[in-house]
Amino acid sequence: MTNSSAPQTKQTVTLRILVVLLSCVLTIQIMGRAAIAGTLVLAFFCFLFLPQKSMYLKRAVDAARSPIGLMVLITALFWIPNIFLSVDPIRSLEAGARTFIFIGFAALFWAVLAENKSLHGLFCRAFIIASGGAIVIALIAELAVPELYWFLHFKGWRDVPLRTSLKSFSALAVFMIPALLWIGFRLGGRWMNLSVASALGFIVLVWLTYNRATIAGLIAMTVICAVLVAWSSRSRLMQIALPLGALAVFIGVLVWLNMTRQRPGFEGDWYFPLWLVDYQRQAIWRFAVELVQQNIWFGMGMNTINFAPGADAVIPNTANNLKMIPSHPHNWVLEIAAETGVFGLLSILTTIVVSFIHMIKTFLRGADKSYLIAICISAGYWVSGLFNFSFWSAWWQMSFVLIIALCLSLKSDSSLVNTKKT
Repeated sequence: MTNSSAPQTKQTVTLRILVVLLSCVLTIQIMGRAAIAGTLVLAFFCFLFLPQKSMYLKRAVDAARSPIGLMVLITALFWIPNIFLSVDPIRSLEAGARTFIFIGFAALFWAVLAENKSLHGLFCRAFIIASGGAIVIALIAELAVPELYWFLHFKGWRDVPLRTSLKSFSALAVFMIPALLWIGFRLGGRWMNLSVASALGFIVLVWLTYNRATIAGLIAMTVICAVLVAWSSRSRLMQIALPLGALAVFIGVLVWLNMTRQRPGFEGDWYFPLWLVDYQRQAIWRFAVELVQQNIWFGMGMNTINFAPGADAVIPNTANNLKMIPSHPHNWVLEIAAETGVFGLLSILTTIVVSFIHMIKTFLRGADKSYLIAICISAGYWVSGLFNFSFWSAWWQMSFVLIIALCLSLKSDSSLVNTKKT
């Protein structure tokens, strides 16, 4: 009996370690983006030691045989031609392949968690603890002790201002806030209090870092959440109050931006008012549009837009001599359009639309909150991505596909409801 139970015990321990690692992947970014990669590698090694890994792999492959999986495959096919047209084919191949490898990793981890409902509670509690610890560290470093940030990044106990160092971590708010609130309210008790406190901490950090791209993402998810909840609700009050509340938040943010971001002296023919989008970003976008027109069909190569002729030119009247393309155009639509062409852009836009339609229909049909959370996270990711990181940023891509996979793996799990409040 002892001999037969040993492998089972080993499998349980490995699964628990894997689940805890997955719960920490996003928030461990407080220690740097390399920490995400290290945590994922450890999680994958745990997966390789699972005796049932072939079953998880089969379930992940079966899930890929869906309309969304088909569109992902079509997108990959439409991205292939620009590799051969790229100014740096190896760089483009790496960027494109990495995207689909991340999706594969997320699908595997989704299958593991979906098949082991008994570990959902462990994942949720570890997720809340990791999130709370990370946001406390971030706020302490931002408000009082910047040395803590540099210490965690293995740069010593340095008394150097953080400036924008925590801006990328605050961008995770579009993933963490909806996930924390959903998980916390499902667990209830002290876990709900901890999750709400952590979510509020992320909101404070977004404000302290003045992360306007993340604010845009949070507004987008607030609006779409309000509309969908009102649509699915039978309460007349909810159907009216929620959309009106979301509209009030949207208008309030626009008024705040208009009052606090006047930019005299830079008037011109801009796409948007300068109080809404700064002139530096619009100058970058204008140059990116020219590159789209020059590479209209198959693009200039994935992750190569900063190598385009003229990309090194300096934008007039900018601090620190900002370049026309400072590594990327701060807009995923323009980036993909310029680098993969109109076919590559249309394929990924179709994939996004198909995924949203599927998630919205599934939520409205069964009111499964996991799909609502995935919709909100997706809205936050794609909208904030119109203003912030490169689409090919590895940590940003991986964070998105992983949090979506983890949330959907917890769908319809009644074991998380009414758990002990101790």
